[in-house]
Amino acid sequence: MKVLYVTNIISPHQIPLARQIVELVGVDNFLFVATELPKEERVKLGWNADENETWILRARENDAYCSQFEQWWDEADVVICGDRRFSRMNDRLEKGKLTFYMSERWWKPPIGMMRQLHPRFALMKANFMKIAKSPHFHYLPMGLYAAADMKHIADFYGKMWQWGYFTELPNQLPTIDREDPSLHVLWAGRMLAWKRVKVLIRAFSQLQHECRVATLTLVGFGPERIRLEKLAKKCLVDGTYRFLPQVPAHQVIELMKQHHIYVLPSNGYEGWGAVINEAMSAGCAVIASKEGGAAKSMIVHGKNGLLFNAGDWRSLAACLELLSRNETMRRQLAEEGQRTINECWSPAIAAERFVTVCASLLAGYPVPTFVNGPMAPCW
Repeated sequence: MKVLYVTNIISPHQIPLARQIVELVGVDNFLFVATELPKEERVKLGWNADENETWILRARENDAYCSQFEQWWDEADVVICGDRRFSRMNDRLEKGKLTFYMSERWWKPPIGMMRQLHPRFALMKANFMKIAKSPHFHYLPMGLYAAADMKHIADFYGKMWQWGYFTELPNQLPTIDREDPSLHVLWAGRMLAWKRVKVLIRAFSQLQHECRVATLTLVGFGPERIRLEKLAKKCLVDGTYRFLPQVPAHQVIELMKQHHIYVLPSNGYEGWGAVINEAMSAGCAVIASKEGGAAKSMIVHGKNGLLFNAGDWRSLAACLELLSRNETMRRQLAEEGQRTINECWSPAIAAERFVTVCASLLAGYPVPTFVNGPMAPCW
């Protein structure tokens, strides 16, 4: 089986899956293509760095690479593509070639489906509806919200499979124990308005009335940072919080191992939120907004994490207070979170399931049914 994986930029959230697919199909039968160059901000975070495997192709670097990419596009048995190359997808589909399109949700709030009124989106939707009719076209939604969005556009019965991002797992999972008995809460990312970090600051302010020994660490930079620093100074007790600069992803993982709780307060503009995968595998108990793609797909409230209504700082504060009083529950959530990633949402499991489904589709055999997680039916 010859597999082509196409994405816009080389991402640490996609390379682990690619490596696992290589293990299954062989290095000569796999090509990972990045169609764009990464932005400087991403490079500083370690994206695109030191990824020089022979099966990685940066198509924009020269004409020869572009030609190699297009040849693979025509010849591969399976294409999994995150770019909207709908006309080229149609070329494959007319030849009866298996093609998967993967994406985060198209109709992200607050604009939502009103985007269809824009001529560019209307044309994109029309082109997508055309290729979606092909029996050889399948959709991999990055989260269940993306799946729900696409059901408004086309009928994907038998052709829509749960998907997401799959982050690197260590050879040995970190302990869920923490050396410091004080409660340490972490957030990391780009400080943008839709990340809703201010909700976390307000919730943590409420927590301080219940748990005087709690600390909050906020990592990153962005247009909201100055406002967030002012809000924290106004609401939080001096010495209980800190702002750290933007750091590479591997350093964020190390910080996670030192914190008890990771919070993702983003609104529905957070298409997935791979930081949840990372926090779970690092042994944090995760509290997340219900509107994020990863939270919707992976977290069962009260079992492997806690969920709250996006923007509701009181609801988030209640979750923080619950875990501050109940160390047993925090440990249980952390253990189940690690189990969720290790036994269901790992790169190895996603790759194995994807290749298995592809092999069945190519051979015309019945496709195995997975109850949940990657490649579980979501039509």
